[in-house]
Amino acid sequence: MDALLFYLAEMEEVLETSKKSMIFSDKVSVDKNKLMEIITELRLNMPDDIRMAQRLLGDHDKVLDDAQNKAKVILEDAEIEAKKMVRDDEITRRAQAEAVDIIDAAKKEVRDMRMGSMEYADEILEKAESKIREIMTNFDKQHKTVMEYFAQTVDVLYENRQQLRG
Repeated sequence: MDALLFYLAEMEEVLETSKKSMIFSDKVSVDKNKLMEIITELRLNMPDDIRMAQRLLGDHDKVLDDAQNKAKVILEDAEIEAKKMVRDDEITRRAQAEAVDIIDAAKKEVRDMRMGSMEYADEILEKAESKIREIMTNFDKQHKTVMEYFAQTVDVLYENRQQLRG
């Protein structure tokens, strides 16, 4: 975010230090190449928050994979445990009931872990979306300001040409 603010400040400085194009006017002449350099640098040095959000998106898949692997291990352990308990009818009935409970608990744990990781990923994505929207709004405002300036400059040039022609 600091990099973004730095480049915005640099763009403001270019505008503020530009020479006025007309007396008694807020219109200035801007060094187009300097402004384009700043915009290019801004694109190359996007804020760390955006890069961090991209990394977290990658981590989301890892969290889901880990949860699925853990669930698989829990299910395998439950099956092994159930097979050990199949010695006689009473033990078998208890083992089956316990196996069902273990499997249900494992499925619930997997669901809970999946939901937790999805909520975490959603929060990160929401933050990234918010930051990107904020950046887009700032760029849009700057772009509109520059476009208004150029439109006004073109109008002034046109009026000057009309005056010269009589």
